[in-house]
Amino acid sequence: MALEFKRVFEQVIRMGAMIDAIDFDLTDRLQLALERFAAAGDLEPVRERIDFVRGPEISGYRGAAPLDGDNAETINWIFPPPPSPERATIIAADGSQIYPDEQSPIHYYLLNVGMFIFHHGTDHLPETISFPHLAFHKSEVHDAQKRLVSNRTVDARRTLEEMRQLAAMAWNYRHSGLPVVTLYDNNLLFWAANDVTDSDQIMREYQAALVQLHDSGAILGGYVDNPHRSRVVLRLLFLMSMKDQEEVKRRQKEIPFCGDMEGLSDRHLFRAVLRPGERSAVMVQNSPRNLLYKRRGVSYEIAFFYVKVGTWEQSNIARVDIPAWVTRIPGGVDCIHALLLEQCQMQGRNPYPYALTRADELARVTGRDKQQLEEMINLELRKKGIDPRAISAKSRGKLLAHSEKRPYELRTDLR
Repeated sequence: MALEFKRVFEQVIRMGAMIDAIDFDLTDRLQLALERFAAAGDLEPVRERIDFVRGPEISGYRGAAPLDGDNAETINWIFPPPPSPERATIIAADGSQIYPDEQSPIHYYLLNVGMFIFHHGTDHLPETISFPHLAFHKSEVHDAQKRLVSNRTVDARRTLEEMRQLAAMAWNYRHSGLPVVTLYDNNLLFWAANDVTDSDQIMREYQAALVQLHDSGAILGGYVDNPHRSRVVLRLLFLMSMKDQEEVKRRQKEIPFCGDMEGLSDRHLFRAVLRPGERSAVMVQNSPRNLLYKRRGVSYEIAFFYVKVGTWEQSNIARVDIPAWVTRIPGGVDCIHALLLEQCQMQGRNPYPYALTRADELARVTGRDKQQLEEMINLELRKKGIDPRAISAKSRGKLLAHSEKRPYELRTDLR
């Protein structure tokens, strides 16, 4: 049955009426956020508030916090564009996948990791590599209960494979004498949930990849192009607006929503604060998940900063995740800051790192690729005497229901 657009149209009209009644003006809240940001120039009261929320009487704070030790940067500091290193190696990785199909005559999934190596400051041509992996063994495509692994499991394994390939390539460049910057297209605070098959093993291997990156001396950055949901800095600013520990305890349920700044995101704040090329202070996200990373070693706590990439005409606020070890490499944060700015300017009106764009192109699996892969698999099935057209009754029913044609059979056994 086709969608009844007449009924949908009536609902669209009602939606339009509702939109007219919604207040989208966040000017007053943004002004409040800017005032609090300007006042956050002393780390001592910030650390005091963070101690409050890390105590047993307060729970649920998922906001920003300053770095520990001498590397801490004041919350409202703004950093101008630093000079780029004369030479550097930029390694970017991205991945894609074909999910398993329950109705397929043979169960499989595909992971494809694309890697782009850019030699900054030299005339060497970039290098392009892809790492396809076809998973078909029962131990890979089924869980312990012999069920087909979920799409979330495939996503987690793709994330792991991207980080493993980045680590392996960075290890190859560890003696180059040049800064090695590795770029990953997502946040670094990865977590394989309990519904992911072999989640504990995936997390161990992901942490092992981070250790190898650390040991290779690489500068790792997780680039988040559209951090529209991130409110960690605003939560810190709201926390700082409270007078004492008693008020923090009384209003702790307001913190996740940023209290009187609800509706704003960190992007709103830093779009107003930063000029093109500038970055925010480096901070960490206070969360149980990040605490587990830190407990594996202080070098593996995940920090972040915001940066305005692009030009005055076309700019974007991005969030860059970095492991704590990057903040301890002399010039490490400046290096990734400068190189990301240059990478984002290489695409003109599209302020996004060039190396990550190319890695995405190498990783992408198109519909035509999937069709060709299926044809190759079907050919192998026929060689083994298996008819790939033999599908379940459920799948056949779906095909018939979605088809405009209806099959008819002539019965010859009736009298």
